[in-house]
Amino acid sequence: MFVEPETMLFNVSALLTGSVGDEIKFHFADETLEIDDLLFRDVEARGKLMRTDRTVFADLKVKAAVDAECSRCLVETDTRISIDFTEEFRPINTDLMQGHRNWFDEYGTYENDEALTIDSTNLLDISTALWQGLSAAMPMNPLCDPNCKGLCAGCSADLNTATCKCHADRPAALNLLQ
Repeated sequence: MFVEPETMLFNVSALLTGSVGDEIKFHFADETLEIDDLLFRDVEARGKLMRTDRTVFADLKVKAAVDAECSRCLVETDTRISIDFTEEFRPINTDLMQGHRNWFDEYGTYENDEALTIDSTNLLDISTALWQGLSAAMPMNPLCDPNCKGLCAGCSADLNTATCKCHADRPAALNLLQ
């Protein structure tokens, strides 16, 4: 499932036909991005889209929340992510960009990522690229709390909320981990 908020869809026709350096500034908040089972909520972004000589450059500060499993105690936890997002989007309609008609055809490009392409109607959809950036920024080992004690290796008790029932029966090496 993919949620495509209209606030992340920009008509960049004016940028493509304008001058290098022209900008569109924007801010959106309380959006949701979801692909498969990964849901980012409370997505907030502030930034600008700027025309370069051949592309549209996006420069944003993005914040979002995602539910993740604590890597120590396995409790569902609210994880906050904050990223600086910069990316270039390639227009299909390069003929709109004066002086650069057929540039991509003539010189080619290594960018074939659909998420970074401005479609034939000059709409730039930033949602997929943002989802990719937020996904890459997710912590490898999210924690519910920096001082999370985790689970007991012997009886699987959540040491944050319960007392271990096998403390005396465990080898001394496991007791040292507490």
